[in-house]
Amino acid sequence: MSAIDTFDGDSIRSRLLAYLHGQVGGDVEIGPLKRYTVGFSWLTFGFNAKWNEGGARIERDLILRLGPPSGIFAPYRATPEFLTLQSLAGSGVPVPRAYWCCDDSEALGAPFFVCEFVKGDAPVPWTADGGPAFDETARLNLGDQFLGALAALHNFKWRSAPVAGIGGATDLAQTARSQIAFWEERMRQWSTRRYPMLEWALIWFRARAPIAQRISVVHGDYRIGNFLELDGRISAILDWELVHLGDPMEDLGWICLQAWRGRLPYMCHLFTREELKSKYEALTGTKVDASALHYWEAFGTFKLAVMHLGASYCFETRDFNDLRMAGMGAQLPRMLLQLESVMERAA
Repeated sequence: MSAIDTFDGDSIRSRLLAYLHGQVGGDVEIGPLKRYTVGFSWLTFGFNAKWNEGGARIERDLILRLGPPSGIFAPYRATPEFLTLQSLAGSGVPVPRAYWCCDDSEALGAPFFVCEFVKGDAPVPWTADGGPAFDETARLNLGDQFLGALAALHNFKWRSAPVAGIGGATDLAQTARSQIAFWEERMRQWSTRRYPMLEWALIWFRARAPIAQRISVVHGDYRIGNFLELDGRISAILDWELVHLGDPMEDLGWICLQAWRGRLPYMCHLFTREELKSKYEALTGTKVDASALHYWEAFGTFKLAVMHLGASYCFETRDFNDLRMAGMGAQLPRMLLQLESVMERAA
């Protein structure tokens, strides 16, 4: 049995119930845990819970996310995502309500957090025929909402909110160098093999590191596939595991990755590069520097290539029993070609 398989619903339900007893009192009930296969990192379960709050009986559909010891970003911390969701509640960024979190493994065997279940489907970039994920009406509608939520995130007054404690770079001159160091450390951790393209990229990034115009909360994985859509509306932005303080241009560059659009002209299947720039500038009042956007697109491609290394490492070495991880490892050569292409275009 692999490490990932030890975290099944039956094995953690009783421990979760005991934890919730301590949080809301003895009169709490939870239903069976349903495992979701979405995501490549945290383990996700859905369940129904009932408890007393303010003299009333509360019933909620909830999501439990566990960071397994064998996962790609182990050892995990639930606090950054939890503080982000708490801080953004009621803002212009649609996020699930956060309920509880724990960074140690005593309660459930791994760090975890609990948030509300939000209805909706997560559109993905990989269509059967390689064509667009949306018709023109949906593209324009969802694209405006997607950028509206991103603008609200980047304009969020984070300094006086709990999210100020999530970590990252708050020096305008160090945002890029901070991310270079973060992802180089993971590259060395996940592979003893040296890839010339990745080594060249590190030199390239250090030589061209831009100075940020401002510091914001950076989602870190803002793209198609990480939001829920319900009846034409984006109901929630998900997957905040890479959230940090830094240069907001990092999120814009990530949106532009070829991995999220294939050969289509629409970034994340939602808007052209020029539409992204003009609409973002209008929403935030921040000028999008073309060279900085290209830099962060190239860096995002490097980051995704390193993630592919991590996926392969978890499958081969940490016994993370998920064939999608093996599949990501097999895609590394393609990622290296994409990295070369975007670096040459941004030079």
